[in-house]
Amino acid sequence: MKDGVQAWGVGRNFSSREEDVVALVDVSLSLTWGQFVVVQGPSGCGKSTLLNLLGLLDRPSVGRLNIAGVPVHELSEGGRARLRRAEIGYLFQDAGLIERMRAIDNVEAPLAYRGVPRGQRRATAEAALRELGLSHRLRALTDTLSGGERQRVGLARILAQRPRLIICDEPTASLDEANSRLVAARLMQLAEEGALVVCASHDPIVIELAQRRIELSHGRLKTIADGPP
Repeated sequence: MKDGVQAWGVGRNFSSREEDVVALVDVSLSLTWGQFVVVQGPSGCGKSTLLNLLGLLDRPSVGRLNIAGVPVHELSEGGRARLRRAEIGYLFQDAGLIERMRAIDNVEAPLAYRGVPRGQRRATAEAALRELGLSHRLRALTDTLSGGERQRVGLARILAQRPRLIICDEPTASLDEANSRLVAARLMQLAEEGALVVCASHDPIVIELAQRRIELSHGRLKTIADGPP
C-alpha cells in the first residue's frame, strides 16, 4: 500500500486585478495513514489553502504532491475527480450538506458517485446515521436539522464512505462541548482504523487528540511536531 500524503515545495498564489496574494510558500511534509494530524495557526496563515490542496479542491501553483503514491500534480481534472471520489472525504464547519435534501440522501450521495448499488448505499447510510444517534432523523430535511445534527450527518457521510484521507476544516467550531467531543472522538477512531485525518482547528478538544501538529505562519510551515502541545 502506498503511504499517505507527501508534499515537496508546495505553494499557492492567487492573482487578481488589484493584487497578487501569496497564500502558501514552500511547504514540504510527509503524512502517513493512521495519523490524526492537526493544522494550527492564526487566521489567514494558510490553513484552509493547505487543506484545499491536500483534498484536491485546488491545485498548487508550484511544487509536487503525492496522495497514495499518485503524483496528483500531474493528473487531469478527470483524474483528480476520480481520486477524490475513491480516497477523500470532507468535513467542514458548516457540514457541507446539500440543502433541501433529506439527511439519508446526503449520506448516500457520495456512494452514488462511486457507483454503489442503491440498496447497498441505503443500508450503509442508515447504519452510519444510526451509529451517530440519528435514527429518528433519517428523513429530515437539512434545513430542519440543528447545528449538531448537521455536523453528525456530515460525519455519517464519512463513515459511510470510509475514505483513506479525511480533510476537516474547523469541524467543531459551531458545536457545543458534547457534540464537539463526539465528532472529535469519532474522527480519532477513524485514524486508529487506518485513515489519515488532517484537521484544521482551534478547539482544545480536537488539539488534545493530535498525534502530529502542523503550525503555519504567514503561509509558511513553522513547525511540525508529534503529539499535543
